Amino acid sequence: MSISCIAIDDDPHSLENLVIDMEKLPDLKLLHTFTEPLQALEEISGSNPVDIIFMDIEMPSLSGIELAGLLRQKTKYLVFTTAHTRYAIDAFNVQADAYLLKPYSIIHLAKTINNLYPTGSVARHPFSILDDHFFYIPLKGANSDLVRIDLNNIISVEELGEDIQFKTTENVFLSAKDNFIKTLKMLKQNPSFIQVTPTVVISKQHIKSVLGDKILLSGETSFTISGTYTGLFAKFVKNNLLQENHRPDGLL
Repeated sequence: MSISCIAIDDDPHSLENLVIDMEKLPDLKLLHTFTEPLQALEEISGSNPVDIIFMDIEMPSLSGIELAGLLRQKTKYLVFTTAHTRYAIDAFNVQADAYLLKPYSIIHLAKTINNLYPTGSVARHPFSILDDHFFYIPLKGANSDLVRIDLNNIISVEELGEDIQFKTTENVFLSAKDNFIKTLKMLKQNPSFIQVTPTVVISKQHIKSVLGDKILLSGETSFTISGTYTGLFAKFVKNNLLQENHRPDGLL
């Protein structure tokens, strides 16, 4: 997926920081940047709409609020980037979709993108490669580095002490435990995942075999079902058994 973006900020330093962060999020495609709001108004008014416009509020000659009122129809989503909270009501009045308070981190930027393009938002074809099913996680021990996790590639998500381990078909990633509950809730809402222990969620599509209470998954991964999750998993297996069709006389 490619998300087309425009960034407007009269502060070159703030604009540069935003551009650097956007480059770390591979789905964001930055089409243009502006430091002059009047120039932005002239050029954007005559161009095709984009997916997201990032816009500062306090700018000379034309404020971000005023500019947004003139350009709102030119973007699917409008995100204000500002150091001031007092404009929140004004931002709401011009139908802003998000409000990034400076100084924000790449984590805040990624969360904003995740909120605008939420995982599982397209329900008619769960996990289709044609749909946008992904989210970003901060890597453990990295300086604000993010990695994209595609739901189709997840084999398992496991809580390990103070970390969360994301095992995918491509690699294994560790992230901080802080987001485990949110991640767990998100995955459990998707019918392609099932929880098998208090600390493990697995992808149904990567189940290779079930031997008693042991589940074998892709990537030589295995887990033992425990506690109250045994009944839930047994129901899932029963619903997916290939049933034989019998003739009325009892003969095959």
